[in-house]
Amino acid sequence: MRRRNRAGWLLALGLGLATIAADAAAAQGTAPTARKRPHVTVYPLSRYYRKCDFWLAVEHRPSGNVITPQQRCVWALR
Repeated sequence: MRRRNRAGWLLALGLGLATIAADAAAAQGTAPTARKRPHVTVYPLSRYYRKCDFWLAVEHRPSGNVITPQQRCVWALR
């Protein structure tokens, strides 16, 4: 008697998990897609230009020190 009861519970559990998996798969298909980031083009006046500074900096990471390129740009008048 107990074996039949266990088999019934296992069957019910299996069907329940299959239903949950099917619902999760259906919900993934209706998820919103990622939006594209807007592209902005800047046309400054002819008096302005981009002044950029470049340098190498040491970054302290858990795996050890690493030299990485750095950059900072600003709009400047001619």
